[in-house]
Amino acid sequence: MAGRATQDMRSMRISSQTLSRQPPAAARRALAVCLMLLAAMRASAAPPTPPLEAAGYTRYSRSDDIAAYLDRLVESAPALAHTDVVGHSVQGRPIEALRLATGSAARLKVLLVGSQHGGAEPAGGEALLEAARELIGGDLRPLLDTLEVILIPNANPDGRDLRRRSNANRVNINTDFVLLTQPESRALVQALHRYAPQVVVDLHESAVLKRQSLAREGYLTDFDAQVEIGNNPALPAAVRTLARDALLPALLTRITAGGLPAQRYIGEITSTRQPVTHGGLTLRNFRNTAAATGALSLLIETKLDPHHDRFDSYRNIAVRVQRQMLCIRAVLAEVQARRAAILARTGAPRPPTRLALFAGYAPDPAHPTVTLPLRRLDSRLREPVVFADHRRVVSADRVPFPARLYVTAHTAALAELLDRHLIRYRVLSRARRASVRVNRFDQRPTRLARLPTANTTRRTVDLPPGSLDIDLAPPGGLTALLLLDPRSPSSVFRYPDYGAWLQPGEAFFVYHSAGGPR
Repeated sequence: MAGRATQDMRSMRISSQTLSRQPPAAARRALAVCLMLLAAMRASAAPPTPPLEAAGYTRYSRSDDIAAYLDRLVESAPALAHTDVVGHSVQGRPIEALRLATGSAARLKVLLVGSQHGGAEPAGGEALLEAARELIGGDLRPLLDTLEVILIPNANPDGRDLRRRSNANRVNINTDFVLLTQPESRALVQALHRYAPQVVVDLHESAVLKRQSLAREGYLTDFDAQVEIGNNPALPAAVRTLARDALLPALLTRITAGGLPAQRYIGEITSTRQPVTHGGLTLRNFRNTAAATGALSLLIETKLDPHHDRFDSYRNIAVRVQRQMLCIRAVLAEVQARRAAILARTGAPRPPTRLALFAGYAPDPAHPTVTLPLRRLDSRLREPVVFADHRRVVSADRVPFPARLYVTAHTAALAELLDRHLIRYRVLSRARRASVRVNRFDQRPTRLARLPTANTTRRTVDLPPGSLDIDLAPPGGLTALLLLDPRSPSSVFRYPDYGAWLQPGEAFFVYHSAGGPR
């Protein structure tokens, strides 16, 4: 192949040298042929080698390695590949998205995000670089006939280069999607709005050795791959049902058949005495934030081996990347196969008539316990351990889905929050009257417990100038309601600085319009 390319280049040089000896029309035709040959060669050029592979798997890729590789991918396939800067890190590093598409319409958009946890979980980002190569010039290339694939391989570039889980401010960005205090989490929200993907995949690793918790009891966790969906009951029902009942079991089967045993996600196990769940239900994590936009959202987590063990590559990164690649291939194949069903159910969600604001986990009377395998830290032998089973999701506080919310106090701070979430609102320039539902609460909310409503009344109130009028139409309406109603575990009022504004027994200053959905 290389010899053929060299021969073609030599032929083009010879042709260009003879152009001056040709009649004008013949020269133009010869030039056109040369340009067409050059374009064909560029289109068929093999994509460059990912930086991890180029380094012989001896170290993780740095952020500048990743940025340079994305540039080389675009140079190798300018008709297919484009990069966008979707934001910047605390220290000013660009957060880039690589868009891969043929340019045809009606493609299913799939957004894959890697390395939210920076240098602590780098394999997802490394695997996305390998996936990009295969999508451009490898065996995954046919998928681009029906999919538009958007890759954000380095979602936390400061954390990657600082070799830590958090960002440069020492904030875990994967639990920052309610307050959006960090530029990295805001960049991912901006990407959701910019690309409006129908499928979102959040790639993670999980350390089986937890030195400060489970290891002190003498155990390691024992899993290879885990998958979870956007799982809050308030999320669009049609998408959640498709994800839970069809895509999730098919994906687990496909990954397992590929040689990597896969299971539905079990939340972080830090003690043998804790109950098990399916992980966070709130908008604090990216998976549920993405699902609130109407996307089919998935978390994929693979095993992160203990660093002190001996491996054939640096911290077993070659094997870890292949675990992630197997999962990426399975996801892309499965969503491609279910493309029509996903397109039919995703997109801006239609507001429900009623919505359960509260969601939490509870014991399952039918299955009070579950036995999970762990490994002894000393012998590495598997051992069954019995846990309380709290994977049953319960919901409460069903309310009519309002068309609007009105905010009459602390408007500057809440407007700033809405801006970070890209949620539409307007500031009233003059007073107006509105028919609303007024809520009162007997206590301030805690982080996750249910918040009882003292009473709800329907009446007409005067909204002063400067009040916020928030349209709850899609795509941001569901997010706005879950953020601003304190009965939702995703509410900003679950955080102390905001919760202090709620005065027990008094009318709450965020009103639901009384007219219901449009």
